[in-house]
Amino acid sequence: MDAKLKVTGQLKYVEDMKMSGMLYAKVLFSPYAHAEITSIDTTEAEKLDGVRAVVCYKDSPQVMFNGNGEDIDILPSELVFDKIVRYVGDKVAAVAADTQAIADAAVKLIKVEYRELPYYLDPEESAEPDAYPIHENGNILIDVLKTSGDVDKGFAEADQIFENHFTVPAIYHAMMEPHVSLSYYDADGKLTVYTPTQDIFGQRKNLSRIFGLPQSRVRVINPGIGGAFGGKIDLVTEPVSALLAIKTGKPVRLCYKRVEDMQSATTRHMEKIYTRIGVKNDGTITAVDYTVYLSAGAHSGGTMSVAWAAGGKFFKFLKTPNLRYHAIPAYTNRANAGAMRGFGSPEQFFALNRSMNIISKKLNIDICELETKNLHEPNTLDAHDEPLGNLRIRDCVTKGAELFGWDEAKKEQEESRQEAGRYRIGVGMAAAPHGSSMFGILPDTCGVMLKMNEDGSITMFTGVSEMGNGSNTLQKMLISEVLGIPAENIACVKSDSDSTLYDVGAFASRGTYVGGNAAVKTAKLMRDAILLEGSELLECTKEELELGNNRVIRIGDSSKFVTMEKIAEHAHEKERDISVSAMFGTKAAPISGGAHFAKVQIDTETGDVKVLDYAAVHDVGKPLNPLGLECQVQGGIHMGLGYALSEGIKLDDKGMVKGKCLRDCHLLRAEQMPVMKLDFLDSYEETGPFGGKSVSECSVNPVAPAIVNAISDALGIEIYDLPADADRIKTELAKKK
Repeated sequence: MDAKLKVTGQLKYVEDMKMSGMLYAKVLFSPYAHAEITSIDTTEAEKLDGVRAVVCYKDSPQVMFNGNGEDIDILPSELVFDKIVRYVGDKVAAVAADTQAIADAAVKLIKVEYRELPYYLDPEESAEPDAYPIHENGNILIDVLKTSGDVDKGFAEADQIFENHFTVPAIYHAMMEPHVSLSYYDADGKLTVYTPTQDIFGQRKNLSRIFGLPQSRVRVINPGIGGAFGGKIDLVTEPVSALLAIKTGKPVRLCYKRVEDMQSATTRHMEKIYTRIGVKNDGTITAVDYTVYLSAGAHSGGTMSVAWAAGGKFFKFLKTPNLRYHAIPAYTNRANAGAMRGFGSPEQFFALNRSMNIISKKLNIDICELETKNLHEPNTLDAHDEPLGNLRIRDCVTKGAELFGWDEAKKEQEESRQEAGRYRIGVGMAAAPHGSSMFGILPDTCGVMLKMNEDGSITMFTGVSEMGNGSNTLQKMLISEVLGIPAENIACVKSDSDSTLYDVGAFASRGTYVGGNAAVKTAKLMRDAILLEGSELLECTKEELELGNNRVIRIGDSSKFVTMEKIAEHAHEKERDISVSAMFGTKAAPISGGAHFAKVQIDTETGDVKVLDYAAVHDVGKPLNPLGLECQVQGGIHMGLGYALSEGIKLDDKGMVKGKCLRDCHLLRAEQMPVMKLDFLDSYEETGPFGGKSVSECSVNPVAPAIVNAISDALGIEIYDLPADADRIKTELAKKK
């Protein structure tokens, strides 16, 4: 809905915003992976003309917090500034000055002495019993064990058992807009923070606690997000800009440069995964044992939610009753890990789909047949008796194979292998589910308020944070559908903790399912209010009226109607205001599903991979906004291809991120994207708004395993680690010789 503002440059992002008397902030970051600050001298920085404040651990509120709003009460481990730094890029001090140049110069004048401490970059090493504690309670956050059925019995019934070990790297979100915030503490004692956050209410609650303010004196506003993908849920810059604003009484803006963002912002989890799968010779999976070490990074953040959520989705994939999920999240001396599109699923379903592909080759069963045989069926329960909704993931595999031309592609792959030339063709597939809400984890609610204006147009107030995925646009479309009012006649006030109703946050693929349901629920209340006015004007009952074409119309006689403008006038004449609000709390978490198919070309001399063709079919319930769905899946595929082939944060042996700019992230460019065929099942979800459910995170989950399965099958090798870049492929080919 804000496309015109974006393409004309009129949408004001936080870094575009300026306030009278605004100061500019700069952070001094730790050069060590783990150290104690033994002394810090800010005298020279404070003397610099134009410097208004310098803060460090001596000025920091001594309130431990968890910067992730969802996990706010789980293992709080962080201070705004701490005497202990726990990763290269941890915050040591910050300056607020009249100009950015002065702030940049001032941080260089701060003198710090450190006592280095032992550090760990590998979560499995950090989880060892004798490891040096990164936090005083030890390095394992909370051990997570979820089981169903009798796993040992399942393995005893298996004809074969397959054990594999996989690793996946930390990933930088690579959003176009780095982390930024603008804070102002006014003379009345109110803290206002402008920030491109996905969770205005979670951040308000956290900032309220940190600075000892009632929530009525903390306002968080999201004016627009220049990309997020999960990376803008947790507090990053906000506590620092807020502390400086409180100290100076002036607005303070803190924006990370790209190199700072890459070194210090949250990432996807680096993980080490061990799978053990029992299977009968006919392809029936009898048991799965899954163990994962998650690198939480320096602080707790959203790691526990990722570990628990991945554990829940683990049971939504295969229908075998005998399942064991064991997650060991461990602190490491890396940047904080947290949410990134898929919330633990891309890691998990990479390992599981790769394992399924290895099994399919060993048993000589087509991977499509093997997965379909073992995937959940619609309207059934998982092994924990949780309903799956109308999950049609098996149909996605069937329709995707047809759309892709699976049988013909397999023949092309075989011909390529027989030719044994420099270039090989490979084909692969993978399937994965994903949820549509937070139901079963915590209360998942969303509030929407609607107000009719004097001309009959509508203003929608919603706490749903729009981050480019079209959630607010869809809410407007749904309200338009219910009220018969053109979408362009509906204004949107969004993501302001002072003026919009509560929303859990823009994560968990809940935008369509929860935000959409809230919009529909509120629109129905508005419809009733409009019909009441219309019944008085048309002198009939509400049941004799319908809405459409921006009017209230007498059913069966379209010549008898009143416009929405007349409805508004009538209400005001009666001293009434047509304004309604509603909270929607979900009572279900229907599962979405998708199956992806890929054809790749591999240069066996250089190891380079080119993705030639790609097909994806998703179960999204009723497709509500087909164009939006198509764009979401294309974006998910792009992110998944980078995860598969090129991306990954690389640290040196001291914990320093090697990359300095976006180029170093090795994101795929537009010309590297394949030809894509996309389709969606029309699989109506009874509990969804007009039958819809989510797609956003589900669209990235199957990508990496589909690509790596194609590479492995083409070359007759097995790749267990991401990314499957040219160096890794050449290494594996050399082992084969």
